[in-house]
Amino acid sequence: MSERRPTPPLVALRAFDAAARHGSFREAAEELGVTPGAVSRHVKALEMRLGLRLFDRFNRSVRLTADGVRLAQGVADAFERLESALDAVRPGRSRQLRISALPSLASKWLSPRLHRFSEDNPDLDLIVFAEDRIADLSNGEADVALRYGEGPYPGQVARRLVNERLIPVCAPSFAAARRLNQPSDLLDVVLIHETWHDMPYANRLGWKAWFESAGVEDPRVNHLRGPHFSHSHLALEAALSGRGVALTSAPLAAEELREGRLIQPVDHALTNDLAYWAVVLPERADEPKLRRFLNWIVAESRPDRDAEADQVS
Repeated sequence: MSERRPTPPLVALRAFDAAARHGSFREAAEELGVTPGAVSRHVKALEMRLGLRLFDRFNRSVRLTADGVRLAQGVADAFERLESALDAVRPGRSRQLRISALPSLASKWLSPRLHRFSEDNPDLDLIVFAEDRIADLSNGEADVALRYGEGPYPGQVARRLVNERLIPVCAPSFAAARRLNQPSDLLDVVLIHETWHDMPYANRLGWKAWFESAGVEDPRVNHLRGPHFSHSHLALEAALSGRGVALTSAPLAAEELREGRLIQPVDHALTNDLAYWAVVLPERADEPKLRRFLNWIVAESRPDRDAEADQVS
């Protein structure tokens, strides 16, 4: 069994991490509350210990070498895992339930419903992260992630929530001023687009796929124009303001449709095998707070749940 090499002092690694992020010993010193000379000495000691040059030094800045770049990523990851481990044992952490969700799902679907979970679980403090990137559950970035895709998710426990249905929606006033009875009628109005090109299944989304599924073979389908938005909730806001017809996820538009602020002018939906999912780590799936949340959100996803909630309120 090989002997384990001693780890460099934590203070030296902290100084290196800060200098790597800022590209400056002075700014690193301000973050750490020490002098620039102290940061320089810690970094120099680390370089001597490793036998590597980690920075190229200039008059007012420093730049990572190739070895420095590799070390910086590893050190940053290690500090993130350390912080997650410390968070897990800090007082009050067990009260927190951290949920990562796509911005549109968080704002249009989760947020209007989450108060019901809070009312039934007053012992939990909910923290919602609305972000496009996929949270790394293994690093403790979140307790549960709400994701959009095909599933399943290998190595994780995934509960299917809502199946995807893409439908056209617009403000009632917009439809009233136009004749919109069949899918081909939408070729003559302003169409609001969501940006799907970064997704691996983009060819199954968007107006072109919707028209094709409706049997519209008009050549204008290949040259559709109109404003593009990066998130569903932005496209919905544009539709609410009467700017055109948006193609959006039916679950995300459910509240506006139910209240009559939006209508579906043409009765055709684009369906596929995509869905919204709740994902947790398998080793945490039986934790009481996660089990409570998973059971709640699955029940909340039932098609008849909104009607039940309206009757109660």
